[in-house]
Amino acid sequence: MTLERWAAAGVVLGAILSALTLAMVVSRPLRRLARQNEEFRQDWYGVPARPGHDAVPGVPERLRRIETELHPNGGGTLRDAVDDAESRLKEVGSRLDEHLRSPHGGQLSSSIVRHMRTRTEQG
Repeated sequence: MTLERWAAAGVVLGAILSALTLAMVVSRPLRRLARQNEEFRQDWYGVPARPGHDAVPGVPERLRRIETELHPNGGGTLRDAVDDAESRLKEVGSRLDEHLRSPHGGQLSSSIVRHMRTRTEQG
């Protein structure tokens, strides 16, 4: 082989090695991006059940579940529980006011009565 052929083979080999190096350098971030994309898709759309693993619902389904908890349905939602707690708190507050206005309510020290009225009025 002549020197020209060795030089040509070296150029070709260098080009091939450069192309492979470039492919590896570019493919690493692309693989990372593809993995992140797949994780996002699994989080968004959910994952079906498979042997040994429960199904994981996607974001739209989770949002629907949360939204149903925010509307009253007669006793089973979070909104019903909050409304019930609020009405009970108002009842306790009105009973406390009633008690403090009663003759035996005066047995409490005036500073405690002022504090309780302030707290009740603040809600």
